[in-house]
Amino acid sequence: MFSQSLFAQLIRMFLLLIFTLYGVQQCQPLVDALAKNATSGGCHQQNSLKHEHMEHH
Repeated sequence: MFSQSLFAQLIRMFLLLIFTLYGVQQCQPLVDALAKNATSGGCHQQNSLKHEHMEHH
């Protein structure tokens, strides 16, 4: 394996990140799936359940 400088590795990772973010932004079905997953899981779901529970009282 070739020796690489830290700067070269950081540039390569930065370019990969930019390329990945651009690709995700351009793929609307993937954006929709990620948005649906974010709102139906995690703290969003727990907060909405607590909010609904308080409204019933």
